Amino acid sequence: MEISIYEAKTNFSKLIQQLIDGKEEVIIISKNGKPVVQMSLLNKKNSKRVGIAKKEMKEIDISLEDFNSIPVEGFEL
Repeated sequence: MEISIYEAKTNFSKLIQQLIDGKEEVIIISKNGKPVVQMSLLNKKNSKRVGIAKKEMKEIDISLEDFNSIPVEGFEL
């Protein structure tokens, strides 16, 4: 779906609900007939995985300085 900025401003809550309900996967907002913004839902599966990783990462005790000094094969600055 592609809409103007005015339509997006007027129907912002409805547009979000259409994304949540799965009626639209992506909404493109145009200015002067040219697409400038894309609206879509955040991937909830990724955010859950971060939460799981946080739990696992509590057991690792390493400073950022130490982490940055770990050599990575095939990577040069």
